[in-house]
Amino acid sequence: MAQPDIQAKLNLVHDALARKDWRTATALCIEILKHAPRQADAHLVLGLASAEAGKIDMALRAFDTVLKIDPKRFDARIQKARCLVQAGHHAAAEAEAEQCIESAQLNSKQLDLLATIYSHIGKQETAEPLIHHAAKLAPNDAAILSNAAAIQLFVGQKQRAVANLERILERYPDHCRSHWQLAKARSAEDIQHCLAMESLLTNSDLSPQSRVYLHYALGKEYEDLQHWPQAWEHYAQGAALQRQHTHYQGRDDQALFNTLAQHFDLHWFDSTAESSRSDNAAPVFIFGLPRSGSTLVDRILSSHSQVQSLGELAQWPLTVKRLAEIREPGLFRVDIATRASKLDLRSAAENYLRDIVFLRGHSAMFTDKLPANFLYAPLLAKAFPNAKLVHVRRNPMDSCFAMYKQLFADAYPFSYTLEELADYYIGYHRLMAHWRNLLGDRLIEVDYDTLVQAQETQTRTLIDRLGLPFEPSCLEFHHTPGASATASAAQVRQPMHRQSLGRWRQFSEQLEPLRERLQLAGIPLDD
Repeated sequence: MAQPDIQAKLNLVHDALARKDWRTATALCIEILKHAPRQADAHLVLGLASAEAGKIDMALRAFDTVLKIDPKRFDARIQKARCLVQAGHHAAAEAEAEQCIESAQLNSKQLDLLATIYSHIGKQETAEPLIHHAAKLAPNDAAILSNAAAIQLFVGQKQRAVANLERILERYPDHCRSHWQLAKARSAEDIQHCLAMESLLTNSDLSPQSRVYLHYALGKEYEDLQHWPQAWEHYAQGAALQRQHTHYQGRDDQALFNTLAQHFDLHWFDSTAESSRSDNAAPVFIFGLPRSGSTLVDRILSSHSQVQSLGELAQWPLTVKRLAEIREPGLFRVDIATRASKLDLRSAAENYLRDIVFLRGHSAMFTDKLPANFLYAPLLAKAFPNAKLVHVRRNPMDSCFAMYKQLFADAYPFSYTLEELADYYIGYHRLMAHWRNLLGDRLIEVDYDTLVQAQETQTRTLIDRLGLPFEPSCLEFHHTPGASATASAAQVRQPMHRQSLGRWRQFSEQLEPLRERLQLAGIPLDD
C-alpha cells in the first residue's frame, strides 16, 4: 500500500473515531498494519480501541509498540499511563506521566488527561496545577473546567471550583454535570438554581445521564432548603434512572458475603500464621460502608503528627486479585474470595507496600480508608500484624439514606433501590458480626453518631487505641491541609456538627420499606 493510500486510510480512521465507531477504526488499522507494520498511528488507535473495550493488557501492548517505533510519542505514553492506572500499577503510571508533563504544556487535552491520572493515583496536589493550566489554555472548554472544579474541591479550593462551575453554566447552561457539582460544592440559599434545573428537565432531548445529574442536584438543593417532598422526589427519580443503566445482581454480593464467611472462619483464623516482615510499616485500615463517617475518622487521624493519610486506595483488593490469578473484571468476586484464604500473606503484604511506596512519606503509620476493605478484615489482620483495623459504623437508617441520596461514580451499584440497599446492608451487618467474633480486640470500632456528639472523648479514645499520644490538632481536623478525594470532601473542611444525625426521619414515610426490611432481618435500628 502506497503512502498516499495509507494516509487516505488514516483519514478514514480519524473520521470513524470522530463518530466513536471503534469497530470501523479497528478494521481500518488492521488493514493498514498488514502493509505498514510500523505505522505508529494505527497502533495507537488499536490501543485506544482496546482500552475502550476494557482490554487493558492489549492496549498496553499497543502503546508500547508505538513507543518502540517512536519514543517521543507522548500521546501514546499518556494513554499508557492511563491504562496503568486502570490496571492498578500506580507507581508505573506516575513514572510514565512524569515524562509527559513538559511536552503537554501547550496542549489542554493532554494536561487534562495528565491531571486525571494524577488525581486517580492519589496525587491531587500534583493534579491541581496541571488542570489549572489546562483551564487557562481552554477557558471555554466545559469538560476541562468541570474536571478542574472536581480536583479543586478535592484540595480544598472551594471558591475557585465554584467560580469555574459558574463560568461553565454562564456559557453552557445545559451542562448538567456542572449543575450537580455546584449543588454539592455549596449549600443552596434560595430556590433560583432549582428553578433553572427544573426547567432543563422539561427538555425531552436531554440524555439519561444528564437527567440523573439534575435529579441528584435538585435533591441536594431541595434538602438544603428543607423542601423535603421535592428532595425525595428527585432523589428517587435520579436513583431509579441510574439503576436502569447499572449492571448489578444482588445475588452476586450475597454469594460473596457467604463465601467470605465460609472461607474465613474460626478454623482459618486460628490455624493461619501471621505474616512476618521486618519493616516498620503500621497501616491503619479504615473501613465500613460509604457515607458512614470513614472520611471524618481519616481526617481526625491524619491531623496527628505521626499519621499520614493516603486516601482511598484500591491497592489491597488489586493485590489480592492479582495473587489469586483472576483476570476477569471486578475487584470483589466470589472466585477471588475463594482463593484469597490460601494466599501467601507475606507476598500479599509486600506487594501492597511496594505498590503504595510512591505515596508514602516518612511516617510509619499511615491510613488507607477504602470502605470496601471491610470485606477483607481478617485477611488484613493476618497480613499486617502491626496494622490497626478501624471499623466506622453509623445508625443503619442514616447510613442507608446517605448512600441512597449519593450519586457514586462506578462504585456501590447496590445503592439505587431501597430493596437492594437493604439487602446489602443486611449482608454487611452479618459479615461484620462474624468478623467481630474472629478479630476480638484487633477490631477498633467507631460509632459515627457517638463521635459527633462526644467529639473530644471519642477522639481521645480512638487515638489511645492506636497507641498514640493525644494531640489537640485531632480536634481541629477541619484545619488540616491535604486533599480529600471523596464524596465528603466539602464536609471534612467544616467543624464537626450534628446536622446529619437522624436526617432520615424527614423521609421516614418514603423509607419505610427499607426500615421494614432491616427490621425483619433483626437489624437493631436504635429508634
